[in-house]
Amino acid sequence: MQEIEIINQNLDKEDLLNKLSLSKIRINDYAKLIFDFPTFNYKNSEHKITIAQLTLSSLGLKNGGSFGEIEKAMKSNNFDFCPLEFAPYIRLYYQSQKPSEIIVKNQHPQDSILIFSKPLIMDDNFPKGFYIRNIENTLWLRAYICSDDYFWKPETEIILRIKPCS
Repeated sequence: MQEIEIINQNLDKEDLLNKLSLSKIRINDYAKLIFDFPTFNYKNSEHKITIAQLTLSSLGLKNGGSFGEIEKAMKSNNFDFCPLEFAPYIRLYYQSQKPSEIIVKNQHPQDSILIFSKPLIMDDNFPKGFYIRNIENTLWLRAYICSDDYFWKPETEIILRIKPCS
């Protein structure tokens, strides 16, 4: 498992959106909802986090899992939620992602990577977090909506924060 260090650039909303645009990274309307939400903290106090990318199966969820099951497996394997505010910086880091042409609705795209974060609010009608995807050679930071019982497949790629050593 490769460990990746992500630096928080502490950009305000305007500068962050500008940086994403200049980097040719697109966002969807759900991502805009998260960026516009009053408790989204652009100035997270943490300077850096260490993340890892793995599948749900390698996390121990051989049959996949719901949000709660992923959270439980994550915590028992020394991982934690990625702070939501780090998602844009994770997208900026992941510049070479395999392109896809497949468009899916109402399910997690197989070729995307889920950034597993704690939702701003627990509401099935508000975006829970972000995933990254390369659609026809365009990089995306996309937010998603799902119910608490949505079930991700075991081959789902996920990014988690590695818990810092105490």
